[in-house]
Amino acid sequence: MHKSLIALVGAAGIGLAALATAPAPANAGCFGCAVGAGILGGVAAGAIVGSAIANSPPPPPPPGYYPPPPPPGAYYPPPPAYAQLAPGCHWGRRKVWVDGVGYRWRTVQVCP
Repeated sequence: MHKSLIALVGAAGIGLAALATAPAPANAGCFGCAVGAGILGGVAAGAIVGSAIANSPPPPPPPGYYPPPPPPGAYYPPPPAYAQLAPGCHWGRRKVWVDGVGYRWRTVQVCP
């Protein structure tokens, strides 16, 4: 039953496809003219909208907030010669001010 149902559906699909693609009688109307006019209108509308967007001024920059620099004498990472830990200290991640960039997370020596 299942195989015959699949065969019937397949045959009906092929039959409908054959009817839908049957050749039509010759028509002297200009069906292609309407398609061409639609394409030409779309290209013209795209050119008008595109030139309007291209000639518009750029939007203003978004308001940005940059945190203030740290006070003088703030922590800067020690030179590589002093990379050993002091007694009672450990390495930890802290926010450090980086000139020209802002605050960044760095691994620093933390002493209680």
